[in-house]
Amino acid sequence: MKTILHISADFPDPMVPAKTKAVERLVDAANGFRHVVYSINRVNWRTDVATLCFGKDRIALAYGAPPFAFRLLSHLDPVADAIEEDLRRRNIAPDLIHAHKFTVEGVVADRLATRLGTPFIANLWGDTDTKLFEAKPGLRAHYRDIARRVALLLPPAPWTAHYFTTALAVPMQRMKVLPVMPGADDIIPPRLCRQPHILTVFGWEAWQRKGFDTLLQAVAQVAEDVPQVLLDVLGCGDPKALLEITRVVERSSVANRVKLCHPVDNAKIQKVMNGYSVFAMPSRRETYGMVFVEALLAGVPILWSENQGIDGLFDGLRIGCATNPQSVADVADGLRHLLVQEERLKAEIGRLQKEGAFEHVRRNSIVARYRDILAAMTAGNAASEAAA
Repeated sequence: MKTILHISADFPDPMVPAKTKAVERLVDAANGFRHVVYSINRVNWRTDVATLCFGKDRIALAYGAPPFAFRLLSHLDPVADAIEEDLRRRNIAPDLIHAHKFTVEGVVADRLATRLGTPFIANLWGDTDTKLFEAKPGLRAHYRDIARRVALLLPPAPWTAHYFTTALAVPMQRMKVLPVMPGADDIIPPRLCRQPHILTVFGWEAWQRKGFDTLLQAVAQVAEDVPQVLLDVLGCGDPKALLEITRVVERSSVANRVKLCHPVDNAKIQKVMNGYSVFAMPSRRETYGMVFVEALLAGVPILWSENQGIDGLFDGLRIGCATNPQSVADVADGLRHLLVQEERLKAEIGRLQKEGAFEHVRRNSIVARYRDILAAMTAGNAASEAAA
């Protein structure tokens, strides 16, 4: 059985159990391989490293580094050292290293791959990776060097691939789009709503990044033409986040149309979504947005941001619209279109559901694609291909 070494800052562990479960779902589903996971966690203004085993082949790692990626490369050296030492102590020789984010975990994976003589692959995260690449011009040459050595890059959507072919100077042939596994992916036939009802879903502390202020202003414009329009905000947050988002709503001109709703677990989220006219989230920065896929599979037209999130995954399909998240007018126009065309769009989505047009973003398809990638990368010639 081939051994895959995973390095991820987004894997739930005892130190930070509330991390997104997307990576964990993917790893657990990719059977036929031994998966050794190092879940890394940064602590501000420290220089030491410590590890904690929290299950078979599951190791949590805490490391010290300043915020804002200050002297990032030098602070990731001890992480690579600690993982290498732990692997030797456990007598683990990986056949492939998977860095689940390029600009941080990829640095560690590159160093380990050189030392261990093992090929490595890396995800390209549309939010964090683009932000760090743009914010740290002094590291761009180093990132391009890493990109020349990596065996394969895995963007979650086409727009991310297009961005990094230029940013990292790598050809599209060295990338494979690997969508993020959704938390729920049932197919629920669309149903029409009795009144125009918009849904958005996000963690409340992220309201600015999710474009919630823009959405509120857009709803205010839509209300001039669609007086019955309502907006539900599904999510949760700490007390500070609740106070902040409540203040944002109360200071808007549509407070009487907005309702903050309690969170819903993955088993029920799609049934809740199915009762809305539109799902809308004009994010300013979005790597993928599993919630868009969950809404679409639940039969709801979606509004997303162009060159963000899922953009490019559904080209040619009439399932919603991409808008400019910096333009209230553009978002408002998109909402009007989706509300007016609800019946027609939902009929089209129902047809596409039956035809299997969304299978490429569902769990079984994603994990099958991932297993194929792992099998190819751990074949006998993978190391020589990476070196070439």
